[in-house]
Amino acid sequence: MAKQTFEEKLNELEDILSKLENNKDISLDSSLSLYERGIKLIRECTKTIEDAQNKVKHISEPEEK
Repeated sequence: MAKQTFEEKLNELEDILSKLENNKDISLDSSLSLYERGIKLIRECTKTIEDAQNKVKHISEPEEK
């Protein structure tokens, strides 16, 4: 499987959230699996954002002479 982009991860997370909120007939096992996947996606997205913020901060710092 190809590596997901940040946007693909967000879309998957939105789908998971929708399933958990709207599907009252979902089994406990399925709910737990979806929740676990959602937490993993949140952690990955958070890391991507933090890395981007650090990169912008580094780029924005004045060069030392």
